Amino acid sequence: MTATGVVSEIKSKLPVLEVVSETVALKRAGSVYKGLCPFHAEKTPSFVVSPDREGWHCFGCDAGGDIFTFVMRRDGLEFREALVRLAEKAGVELSERSAQADRRSRRLREALEAAIAWYREVLLRTPQAAPARRYLAERGLEETTLDRFGIGFAPSTWDALTKRLRGRGFRDEELIGAGLASPSNRGGVIDKFRGRIIIPIRDQSARAIGLGGRILPGVDGPKYLNSPATALFDKSRTLFGIDLAKTAIRREKLAVIVEGYTDVMAAHQAGFGNVVASLGTALTAGQIELAKRYADGIALAYDVDLAGEAATQRGLLEELGPDQSVSKVRVVRIPAGKDPDELIRTDADAWRRAVADSKPVVEYFFERLAGELDLSSVEGRREMAGRGLALLQRIGDRLERELYIQQLARLVSTDERILREALQRPRSVRREASVVRPAPDAAEVSLPPLEAELLQLLLGHPALADALPAGPLPLSDSAAAALADIWLARVRVNPNGAPAATLDGFLDVLDPATREVARTLLARMRNIAPGTEVTDEEAPEALRVCLLRLRRARIEEAIREGRLLLEDAQREGDREQLERIEHQITQLGREKADVTRAMQAPAPVAGARRS
Repeated sequence: MTATGVVSEIKSKLPVLEVVSETVALKRAGSVYKGLCPFHAEKTPSFVVSPDREGWHCFGCDAGGDIFTFVMRRDGLEFREALVRLAEKAGVELSERSAQADRRSRRLREALEAAIAWYREVLLRTPQAAPARRYLAERGLEETTLDRFGIGFAPSTWDALTKRLRGRGFRDEELIGAGLASPSNRGGVIDKFRGRIIIPIRDQSARAIGLGGRILPGVDGPKYLNSPATALFDKSRTLFGIDLAKTAIRREKLAVIVEGYTDVMAAHQAGFGNVVASLGTALTAGQIELAKRYADGIALAYDVDLAGEAATQRGLLEELGPDQSVSKVRVVRIPAGKDPDELIRTDADAWRRAVADSKPVVEYFFERLAGELDLSSVEGRREMAGRGLALLQRIGDRLERELYIQQLARLVSTDERILREALQRPRSVRREASVVRPAPDAAEVSLPPLEAELLQLLLGHPALADALPAGPLPLSDSAAAALADIWLARVRVNPNGAPAATLDGFLDVLDPATREVARTLLARMRNIAPGTEVTDEEAPEALRVCLLRLRRARIEEAIREGRLLLEDAQREGDREQLERIEHQITQLGREKADVTRAMQAPAPVAGARRS
């Protein structure tokens, strides 16, 4: 059957009146039916359903369509998702391949629902769950809240759930596919979650897609464990609590995004129903898109350190995209030393004020940078301008961008025209590249920003060669590493040469790939806005900070890799490996903290040698 045929058959079996009546109380008015619109607040019915033309329309918000658009809008679904949902309801078979995938997904959800129900019973009824019940009570979570979120407990035994679900006819392959079990290194499978409080994760339609597990205090192991990626669960496109929050989000026109499960449960318990969690600190494009199905704006309400990290994180800026209004994303200031859960429990009014007083992410970003950098120095203002402009490039709205240019110019005490020209220059280069050259320059695209910054410092300030620590430079790009080696060798032969003199003939000795890296860097250096360049006096401190930032980036990458290995060890039930990796991650965390403190420390006395 064609796609058009499937849609027609579904419509013939599901009258629009039947579908809409599931959500809206309708009264007959002649040949149509009227009710209150479910998509905006109103007191007088302006929502009309017309059975004759199989459609609906709201004269208040001008929304309208057929059963597919109604379900898409009501449940926040894509068309394909609405098609599957309505086909199942109507008893219409899709293509054989689609039908097989739908049957498998249904089976995985059934396994998850069975697990959730059993974990809930374990929490409520068994002695072994007593520590979990005490912990949840200490966190101030009421029984009605635990029931609403379906909170349970996984016993510490290796295969309690696996045995139970096998007895109900589920195969090992299905348990692994649902993220409930992991292959054992001894053969067979073991439970994925053991000795943990279980938090069901549901999609916007309240269908089970995964689980979160919180270990009890004092017990070894990762604090939180989420389901692995499955056919149902994609962490990057999921917001915990969206099924319960979407109505309040629509009403408030704002989605408040916190970090963790407990933050969401505490918020809902206190009456703040528009709160969801990003299942970690990295807000993704998929999560932003999901929130925007229901909200006009997004407010990040992480704790102080995480909020700052998220607000200034390059990844978030990339996720927003140049066509989105950055002002739609705001940052909630949480008082130092508190997280949303604690603030809501101890002072709900303070939480309400914090959300109401949230700042657009750009303003928060500017304030944070102004607090971190020394804006009385040229180097501080230069970095502020550079990082600020990098953010403003993500803003598609011209008026919004112009207002922030004016604000940034005041902060760095420079002429708006200089910033405007600097902002426009990279854009014109990219436009020219896309028109004149079919393929973008590989070196320009791939060279990591911090590595480019280090090379630009070395190219612009040859005297820095003597200030470098012993050993190889932290450069991951092979062409960049080759460029640094050749340049430093040339500088050390001619230590007193001015940059221009030392660069004379330099490009000629490079191979094509390394030459392209050098040309890209030199072009960027020529385009630095007047008054924002690093002076010879400022260069040693700029080098010190750049090397520390590179070191911190390497540590963060090692921590990310360690967490992936940790998940593998957890799946395999390898306790020895778990302990070893956890120790390594702890050590890396201390190292990162040391590097961060060093970055914030005053510059060393001029003339001091670095080891």
